[in-house]
Amino acid sequence: MISRMLEITLFRGVVCLLVMGGCASEQAVVEPTATGSLISSAPPEAAPVGPSEFLKLCLARIASDSSEGARMVAEQSCQDNEKLHQGVVGIAVAKSADRASAGTQGDSLDACMARIPADATVGQRLLAEESCKRDQFTHH
Repeated sequence: MISRMLEITLFRGVVCLLVMGGCASEQAVVEPTATGSLISSAPPEAAPVGPSEFLKLCLARIASDSSEGARMVAEQSCQDNEKLHQGVVGIAVAKSADRASAGTQGDSLDACMARIPADATVGQRLLAEESCKRDQFTHH
């Protein structure tokens, strides 16, 4: 009986560590590298008043039978992911403005290529150009 409880506790601990490790590595990948002034000159929009659907869904996935410590870690992970999610959504809204999405009707290859930043690295430029060509071929 005690060994079974130890196994369950160990398993939950490993799961928590994996979740925290995954969130930490996701944050390193998702964090924007551009400064705020390069992203948009428009004033920031007001933040939503209550928790978002993203946060509600994350919190709902926490097992009801989890220990208090595991629940605290999972809730903090959800809140950290919510901050990342809001940052990504805010950047996407600020960058898109009124432009057509890449690859949609009305977006030309030249317009897509013109949106590639002048200071992009060679690799970024190559990837963006290939994406423009692929989208042009796929959607037109």
